[in-house]
Amino acid sequence: MANSVYSYLGAGQVFLQNRTGTDKGLLPIGEVSELEISVDTDKKELPSSSQTGGGLADSVARISGVTMTMNVNSLSPENIAIALRGDASLIASATVTDEAHTAYPGALVKFNKVPDLSETITVTGDGGTPTYVADTDYTLSPAGIRILTAGSISASTDIEVSYVSKAHNAVEMLTNSGDEYRLVFEGLNEASSDDPVLVTMHRCKFEPTSGLGFISDDFGSLSLAGDVLKDPSITAAGLSKFAKVEMV
Repeated sequence: MANSVYSYLGAGQVFLQNRTGTDKGLLPIGEVSELEISVDTDKKELPSSSQTGGGLADSVARISGVTMTMNVNSLSPENIAIALRGDASLIASATVTDEAHTAYPGALVKFNKVPDLSETITVTGDGGTPTYVADTDYTLSPAGIRILTAGSISASTDIEVSYVSKAHNAVEMLTNSGDEYRLVFEGLNEASSDDPVLVTMHRCKFEPTSGLGFISDDFGSLSLAGDVLKDPSITAAGLSKFAKVEMV
């Protein structure tokens, strides 16, 4: 039924489907507070010189590109990987034995994996002796251990650590050139009794994020921007190769 008033107050979920990597279908990316699509133009103007006073005799606005932006509030490993053009992987829990490091008084020793601080952590010298004492020679830290200046570990001491690591996600930054995605917004219009508003962007390629904050006094967010590219597989007359909006 035709609407006489088209007020819009939108909410909904964004789904992404990887077109160039491993296709796992359209997956939700979590909370998104902003989603916007923009059409960029290259305007050509013909100034009028047939009379005084100036003005334009003609103008042509050529489409130079279609872009999209999102403000993502779910900082999942997968979303961070998209923003950093990286790869996210799940690292299983493991027992680590005699992992070698060099220690300095007052400094952090970061372990190669994320330690489970509820499990036993053993710190020894190179070759297994001596055995250093927690809260005397070092203290436990989420990243590993911190060497105490009053302890018996001197500068440039080779140590070995044995521990159990936690299962965790790891994002390696800038390991790929950027995958292409199909984006679907499953929206609801609160100003129209939650009528559905569906947006499909057939091919999206995201730019690396210009900033990702890890210290803040508010909830973190991730700004994603990218190009909406032409999909050459869409050939039917009257169908956009870029994007489609469906609304009730």
